[in-house]
Amino acid sequence: MWSSSWLVLPLPLLASLAQGAHHVVKVGENEKLEFVPETLKAAVGDTVEYQFFSKNHSVVQSSFDKPCQPLEDGFFSGFVPASSPKEASKTTFTINIKDTKPRWVYCSQGNHCQSGMVHGINVESKKMDEYIKEAAKAKANTSPNSQRPAWGFRRMHVDIGKNGKNEVTPNDIKEIPGTIIQFKFHQKNHSVVESSFDKPCVPIDGGFSSGFITVKNDSFDAVFNILVPHTRPIWFYDANDSNCKSGMVGSINAPSKGNTLEAYSAKASTVEKSKIPDYAPIGGVAVIDGLINPVFDGPNLVIPVILVEKSSDADANKTTSSATSTATTAPTESAGSGHSTKYLSGSKNNANSSIHINTAAGGSKPGHYAYPDEISDDTIAFLQTLKLLDRILGKTLYAWYKKIAKDGEWEGIYPDSLVAMIQSMSAQISVHYQTLEDTLNRFDVHPSGTFNDTACTFKLPAGDEIDEYVIASLVLLKLEIGALADVSVLIAQKGDSWFLPALVTEVGAKSRMSAVINMIQNKNAAAAPREVLLPVELAWSYAMTHFVESCPDNGGKIKNMPEKPFAPLEVVHKELSGDTSEDRALKVTLNFTVPAGAEGGKGNGEHWVAWVGPWGTFEYTKLDKNKVAEVPENMFGYVWIAVVNDNTVGLSELEDVTVAGPQIVWTSNPSGEIDLQFDKGIV
Repeated sequence: MWSSSWLVLPLPLLASLAQGAHHVVKVGENEKLEFVPETLKAAVGDTVEYQFFSKNHSVVQSSFDKPCQPLEDGFFSGFVPASSPKEASKTTFTINIKDTKPRWVYCSQGNHCQSGMVHGINVESKKMDEYIKEAAKAKANTSPNSQRPAWGFRRMHVDIGKNGKNEVTPNDIKEIPGTIIQFKFHQKNHSVVESSFDKPCVPIDGGFSSGFITVKNDSFDAVFNILVPHTRPIWFYDANDSNCKSGMVGSINAPSKGNTLEAYSAKASTVEKSKIPDYAPIGGVAVIDGLINPVFDGPNLVIPVILVEKSSDADANKTTSSATSTATTAPTESAGSGHSTKYLSGSKNNANSSIHINTAAGGSKPGHYAYPDEISDDTIAFLQTLKLLDRILGKTLYAWYKKIAKDGEWEGIYPDSLVAMIQSMSAQISVHYQTLEDTLNRFDVHPSGTFNDTACTFKLPAGDEIDEYVIASLVLLKLEIGALADVSVLIAQKGDSWFLPALVTEVGAKSRMSAVINMIQNKNAAAAPREVLLPVELAWSYAMTHFVESCPDNGGKIKNMPEKPFAPLEVVHKELSGDTSEDRALKVTLNFTVPAGAEGGKGNGEHWVAWVGPWGTFEYTKLDKNKVAEVPENMFGYVWIAVVNDNTVGLSELEDVTVAGPQIVWTSNPSGEIDLQFDKGIV
């Protein structure tokens, strides 16, 4: 079957674009049925951009043996109509070269393929002659079943305010789903904001917005990218001053009758004042003078992927030019906002993971959740807790990435492959976050007065030591893995097992992330993850104590979580079995304050340490009057501990007897980096 899905490239491949050459191929110039050049040589990491001229052409990959027939999972540009025989269309199609194998290409319009409109990449001249002869004999010239572009980037270039004019050029855009619309900003101060037809100059809920972008001169490069998600009309405007009222508006796939662009512009002319969302960019990817702006997509912090920067007009006339590319991360697809459904965040139609996030994350959110009619209150609390943890982790990973990426203060401290891994982690966490957001919105779990993680402020790493970010990310990953394992069990018991596939796959993703950070710390990454289940209530307590600065009184509490976090727990000393870091911990000395009113175990002030380890291990050891406890012999690697006043309950009831904690402890290598204590509030 022909794949109509959007292109997903691995990050190392994206990174290689920056080093490769950029080739330009002209399709149908001067009304000739030909590709120019007919053949070219391209190296791994190069890009090939197809520019289209008059008539209506396409770029389709075939096999050598079956010319004029689409190759399964080959690239396809979609049809690109153009009016000029000498001036290229605003729409281009770009592919990335990931190997030097021959690629056979044709135009699937009419009999163009049989007429010799074919093309080859890394092919021998003799083989090309044979391909042309076989194409001439083809009985049919076939297009892929899906008309969406595939395995390449179809992009339409739109100018905002070019030559100092308050105009969108072109403003009546006709494009197929899967096309990237790239708005390029020129001098003055402009914006691109999505609205509805009925309410022009007013942002639509969940729509895209570039925010105001000021350009002093055209040497300053500023673009905003969205993805066309469907064929339904999309309306947008410039919110600066009276520009919307004056006709600086545009549409994507507006009808030719009825609700036309002209009708939309007429409605806009009656609006006295334009509005714009409070934060930006949302619903798309902004690149300002070569720097990637984070996308604040509703509550989600997104780091976008930039594919290939547009070459200059001078370079456009060259067959080969230097290409620039920046690979970063990003999450979601939305509909009116240039994504595959209506909202980048908070969508009720289950398909809101953008190409930019998907590319960096290596996959998108679930497309089908099998929603039941109801969801339990407990499950809502569990998902809200996981969503809070994802938000904290996502912000931490992004802050870390910013410092190690290009132009960051720690640029060069890690190899590019490792920087790409941190990028990918950030994107994956965003996908996880939006998976939870989808479900909570599906059941309308965001009315006033319920928990809103976007309103909380956080205590995140902010120092000059890279270990701060490494350790915080690792602790958060371990925290999330433990909570995910517990929640997976609990929601099955609550009858909400339909959500299990999303959760258990997140455990796998976060386990791999944890292994990467282990290697960054010069620790061995286990061949198989040895993860620790942690009761979700304890995970919530740890996050609230160590990573959350405050949440507003209105909407700051997750229902069914404890009334307040447990007392903080600190490991102040470890007694080792020897003198080297390879030795095991034998005893730990703790520091904590018993909350007022908390009773000691068995009525005489006794306390124990609950040890929660890998493979479901769970054990108690007695805490003496000096707050010293032995480490169980069967605990290895990272374990969670809590101080409790009852040593008879099971793991599922641990939150009912907890006095202080939890805290994470590295038992196999007690002087490992987890105990650097960059911030005593975290480890």
